Amino acid sequence: MTEIVKVFWNVYLWAAILSWMTAQSVKLILKLFRERKWDFKVYASTGGMPSAHTATVSGLAMAIGKGMGFSSSQFAIALIFATVVVTDALHLRQEVGRHSEALEKLTKEKFNTSSGHKVSEVIVGLLVGATLGWFL
Repeated sequence: MTEIVKVFWNVYLWAAILSWMTAQSVKLILKLFRERKWDFKVYASTGGMPSAHTATVSGLAMAIGKGMGFSSSQFAIALIFATVVVTDALHLRQEVGRHSEALEKLTKEKFNTSSGHKVSEVIVGLLVGATLGWFL
C-alpha cells in the first residue's frame, strides 16, 4: 500500500476529522432549531456552540493518548498543540469578536462578531472531541 493511501487509514486523522464534522453538524442542527432553516454555511463558520476547533484538537489528542499512550511524546505534542488552540479559541478570537463589535458601531458596516468562544462552547467541544477520540 502506498504512503498516500495509508493516510486514509490513519485513526488519529479520522478522530480529528470526525470530531470537527460532529461539532459543525451540531451547530447546523442548533441553527435549524433556532431559525427553522438549513444553513450549510455553518460548516465554514467560526465561533458558536460547540467549538469545532476544540473538538478537533481534543479528538486528536485523546486518540493519540489512547493509541500511543498518555506518556508518549506524540501525546505530549498533541496536548501542547491542543492547549494552544483552545487558549486561542477562548482569548484571542474572543478579542477579535469584541473588536468586530466596536468596528460595527464605528463604521455601521457588518463584521463577523461571533469568531470567539464562550467557556461553555469550549467545554462542549472538548467533550465531543475527547469522546470521539476515545471510541475511535
